[in-house]
Amino acid sequence: MSDPLRRPAGSGDELVPSLFLLVGPPAAGKLTIARELERRTGAIVVDNHLVNNAVFVPIGLNRSPEVHLGATDALRARVWDVVIEATETAPAPLSHVFTVWLSDAPASVAHVERLRALAERRGVRFVPVWLQAGAETLLARVDDPDRAERGKLTDPGALREILALPLLPAPEDALVLDTGTVSPDQAVDAILDR
Repeated sequence: MSDPLRRPAGSGDELVPSLFLLVGPPAAGKLTIARELERRTGAIVVDNHLVNNAVFVPIGLNRSPEVHLGATDALRARVWDVVIEATETAPAPLSHVFTVWLSDAPASVAHVERLRALAERRGVRFVPVWLQAGAETLLARVDDPDRAERGKLTDPGALREILALPLLPAPEDALVLDTGTVSPDQAVDAILDR
């Protein structure tokens, strides 16, 4: 089977430079799949916690009742600006994997389009992937101790609140995967077969 993300035979079978966008709720397996893409392709992982934790950690989110998530929006937007700028200046052959959870809101649509435009400016392929899983699957995963070590959401109550919000619908060109039924290896196979 031919792999459309690989260059033709004789070119070293290297990865066609790509910007992979993995969108899904907490515990859907975004980082796990991103790390597998990194292992197989050499793509640079730009996990949503790279952006969020740059603000959440120093502001003391979850350490003080005086700090609320909404108070971090403007700061996180500024970090995103820097991340986008740094990605744009990366050498042309490099691929990137971005992970993010996006609610169904105009700002989320704009974020996807911003990343799509970034891929276009870099001259790389844009590969949007929407990850989903049933609520029970996500709730079973959310309190995994590894998540706490990486500063990820571990509170089932907070996850229920997030799951009550509608996820941004997948664009027409997105691959939609149910991580409750496919393994990370199978997910990456499907992504690379696009």
